[in-house]
Amino acid sequence: MTIPFSRTGSCFLLLSLVQFATAAPAQSQSATSAQTQLSEIPPVSMGLWQTDTTSTVTGLENTPMAGMANALGRGHTTQSCLTPEKWKNDIQGFNAKQQHGCTLSNVNQSAQEVSFDQVCASGRGGTNSAHVDILIDSNQHAHGTVVMKVTDPGLPQTMTINVSMVSSYVSPACGDVKPGEGKMIK
Repeated sequence: MTIPFSRTGSCFLLLSLVQFATAAPAQSQSATSAQTQLSEIPPVSMGLWQTDTTSTVTGLENTPMAGMANALGRGHTTQSCLTPEKWKNDIQGFNAKQQHGCTLSNVNQSAQEVSFDQVCASGRGGTNSAHVDILIDSNQHAHGTVVMKVTDPGLPQTMTINVSMVSSYVSPACGDVKPGEGKMIK
């Protein structure tokens, strides 16, 4: 199990991280109403973003994955390239998950905030849930938190991942950072 921090270079690409935690089986459910979908219109500047991320993982103590939990507890700085296409593709993929065993609720998306709760049934009989709260301070600065809980028959107890991040716009040019690929700074 890996968590793609290098691909979550901005708070807004955090959806990739949420998708990891809320992986769902390929069972079809009824379509989700427009009120529970996230908008494809980005509320921030397009270009290079840098994000400082810290996280803690609990529930993996005394398991073979304890090393991963410890590594995630260190701070990470990443850069990512946010384009209108990348934003749209991430949101469309996230919205599509609502038709595959996931429920999105408490959706709040405005020029100042993106927040929601998501619960997915895993293919192994567990449940994965996430609460996401991203505050958009300006079109060039944001910060937020994610709390994910993963229950799985293969885990001795519920795994909880707490993520905190601060993201800042760097420039309109992304340089060597390609959309969809993150660059680990530290």
